[in-house]
Amino acid sequence: MDTVSLVISVFALLIAAVTGFFYLESVVSQTRKDFYDNQPNLRITKLSSMNSGDVITLFPEIENVGRGVAYDCTLLMDGGKGNFGVKKIHPAGPRFQKHMPSIILGPEAPIRHAPFDNGCLRLQYKDRWGQEYEVWYRVTQVRDGQKLLYNVQIDLDHPGMTEPSPSFFEMRKFLRNISLYD
Repeated sequence: MDTVSLVISVFALLIAAVTGFFYLESVVSQTRKDFYDNQPNLRITKLSSMNSGDVITLFPEIENVGRGVAYDCTLLMDGGKGNFGVKKIHPAGPRFQKHMPSIILGPEAPIRHAPFDNGCLRLQYKDRWGQEYEVWYRVTQVRDGQKLLYNVQIDLDHPGMTEPSPSFFEMRKFLRNISLYD
């Protein structure tokens, strides 16, 4: 009689543990999905340029392809001048907008007259909880034939990204603090 009750107890405990595991796993996966669904994802989708003498002006088109709002957005280029700062970039929807800043690379720009080992075009932004993201695009220098200046080529197809990796408990805390009107 003792072995039968022991087997039944172990079997009931095993069923409870498996049920608890699947419930906990579904809560964890739903929390991660909800968190990543609220993240911004800024990308440079197009890039055009204009040459005027020795001055190259780049016009990257920046848009938010994620579902969350991106805050405190800046665009920086190693060895170039370009001031771009937007407080908010919204995802697709009623407030969606593409941004097209300009980056002016004159003959005095360091990236035009000196070789760079790892030149990058960096796009930095934050999500609604203040976590920092950075997307960078590799910049290659190409020597202009007769001139001593370099032209630049930016690889938009292979961006690198640095993004935060919060724990499950941090994700839960962040998701509890979402305002419906953000």
